[in-house]
Amino acid sequence: MARKCIQSLAKLLIIGCCYANPVHASPQASDVAIQSQILSPYKSQIESRLNSNQNLISDIASQLTTHSLPIEFVLIPMLESSYDPLAISHANAAGLWQLMPSTAKRFGLEVSDSQDQRFHVQASTNAAILYLQFLYTKFGELSLTLAAYNSGEGRVSRAINQAGSREFDKLHLPAETRQYVHRFYALKKLIAIEQWVKKTNHFYLFGQHNTLPLINLSPLPPLVTL
Repeated sequence: MARKCIQSLAKLLIIGCCYANPVHASPQASDVAIQSQILSPYKSQIESRLNSNQNLISDIASQLTTHSLPIEFVLIPMLESSYDPLAISHANAAGLWQLMPSTAKRFGLEVSDSQDQRFHVQASTNAAILYLQFLYTKFGELSLTLAAYNSGEGRVSRAINQAGSREFDKLHLPAETRQYVHRFYALKKLIAIEQWVKKTNHFYLFGQHNTLPLINLSPLPPLVTL
């Protein structure tokens, strides 16, 4: 019995050390480089999309800062939907942030036959940032938060417990989730998001209802589908 207690304590100490040193949680550069090769040919289109959404990006960045979240999270809608507020995935994720119905309802959105607030830019952004704040508070760093956003916090928590580590590359996660995180890091490397936040004129009315795509989306699909 004592031996089991010591082993359990040792495991907790290992996990605790990993929580205290999140630097090693980032994915390997070689995996990110593979995704960079996929995104690089689309760089001009990605920059055009960011340019068309500068004021929306700035508003999202402001909310992220208010909630003490990394500014890089402003790239999640670029990855998820290419900033298309009407995007729908094959899995029924929808809107700018590609929220699943259960997640949207959990963070205060109405999802019904009469109204689906996932398609409302302001409401869905508020919900997504609350969700990201919850995940970032729980996991404490970028890659694990992204993995949980993609596959759910329960799956990531179980993977951490099974591995006895918070190092991203040691976690047993779905291939789709691993690619998602690698592609986000590739996008972050490709785009200096700070410059897009600073370039805005702050004239976007974040409270207005949006019923149409912000720009013509036909040349660039959601980056997760490339």
